[in-house]
Amino acid sequence: MAEHFITRFEHAEPTLRLPDLHQALYDADTLFLPKTVVCLHGQEHMKKKRIFAGVFNRPFFRHYQNHVFPVALKESMDPVRENGGGDMAQFAYRVLVNLVADSAGIDRAHNEADTDRLFALIGKLGHAPTMGQLTDPSDRDKLMVELKEALEAFEKEFFEPSLARRRALVDKFNAGEIEKSDLPRDAITAQLQHSPTDDDLPYDERVKDAAFFILAGAFTTANVLMNVVNEVLDWLEDHPEDRLNLINDPVLMQKFIWEGVRLHPASPITKRRALCPVHLPDGHDAETDEFVTVDLTRANRNPDLFGEDAESFNPHRALADNLPLHGVSFGGGAHVCLGKLLAVGVKITEDNKDAEETEFGTIAMVLRALLQEGIARDPARPVEIDESTTRRHFRTLPFVFDPALAQQG
Repeated sequence: MAEHFITRFEHAEPTLRLPDLHQALYDADTLFLPKTVVCLHGQEHMKKKRIFAGVFNRPFFRHYQNHVFPVALKESMDPVRENGGGDMAQFAYRVLVNLVADSAGIDRAHNEADTDRLFALIGKLGHAPTMGQLTDPSDRDKLMVELKEALEAFEKEFFEPSLARRRALVDKFNAGEIEKSDLPRDAITAQLQHSPTDDDLPYDERVKDAAFFILAGAFTTANVLMNVVNEVLDWLEDHPEDRLNLINDPVLMQKFIWEGVRLHPASPITKRRALCPVHLPDGHDAETDEFVTVDLTRANRNPDLFGEDAESFNPHRALADNLPLHGVSFGGGAHVCLGKLLAVGVKITEDNKDAEETEFGTIAMVLRALLQEGIARDPARPVEIDESTTRRHFRTLPFVFDPALAQQG
C-alpha cells in the first residue's frame, strides 16, 4: 500500500488538519489505545474530547502548577537530593507520574513504593504507542501479553478504588449533600459527571482512558524532559554562565525547552490513513486507505526556516515571528496535544514572566529545581540510548548534584 511522506514544515500542520485523514500511528496496538481520545476520529473523537474540555483548561493547569505539582516535585526531589544524584530515566517518570496520576483521578499512597508500582505498570503500557516503531517487529506478540497483564493490574490495584470513591462523591453532589467545589478536579470525575453510567461510557473505556492520560502526560513529557536535560547539560559545558541565567530568567528557560522540543518531538513521526481520496498540501494525492506520514523531526529541522544550524541545539536562534520555536512537535488539527499547556506552558514574555497566573509548564519547574541543586553529568556512568525503537529514549541518563554548582535563584 502506498505511503506518502510529508517532510516540509509548511506542509506538516495543514496536513494534520485535514478531516479525512484518520490517526494511524498506533494501529499496531489493538488492545489499549483504539478507543482512547488519541485514536478516535470525527464525532467519536469530539464527543470524548468535550468530556475533558472542562478539566484541561487554563485554571486547571494553573491550579496543578501552583498547588499540586510542587508537592509532587518535592516528593521526587527529596530522595535524589539525599543521594546526591540519580538517573533521569527514573526520576523524570517518577515526578511526572506523581503529578499526572492526580490529574487523571488515580488515588494512591504518596510514597516511593506506590509511585514505583504505578510507574512500572504505566511503563509496560508505554510500549503501546511505540509498537509501530519497533526495530524488531517480532517483539510485538510479547509486548501485547505485557500490555494485557499491565492493564488488568492497573484496573484492580488503582482504577477500581479510585472510580468507586469518585462515584460516591458525585452521587453526594447530585443529592445536594456536598458542593461542586468538594469534588476532585480530575479526568475520572469529569467523565462521571458527563457520562454517569456505563451505558454512556463503557467501563473498559474508562479504565483505558485513565491509563492513557497518565501515559500521555507522564511518559511523553518525561521523554521530552530527558532530552531537554541532556541538551542543557551539553550546552552548559560550553556556556557555564547560562546556568544562573536559566534559573532566574523564565523567558530564557522557555527558549531552551522549546528548542529541545523542536529537536526531539515526543514522537518523531505521526501517521494518518486516508478515509477517501485526499489532495495533500504538498500537491500530491492520497487514495483511500493509503498512509500519510508526517515526519515531525525533519519538518522541525528545515534549514530554510530554522537556519543552517537547524540540526544543532541553539536556544538563541532568531526565527520569523509566525514560526513557533518548538516547531510542529505538538501536532496540529483535532489531535493537537491536549497536555501542551501543562508540559511547556504559555508563551513567556517580559510582560507575563513575573505574573502569578502565568503557566510556566512542568518541564520548566523541574529543570529549574535540578539546576538549583547543581545538576551535572555523572562522570562515572555514561548515558545509554534505547535502540529498540526509533523514538529517542534513554536507558540511563545519570546525573549528580555538584554543590559547587548549586544556585538558589
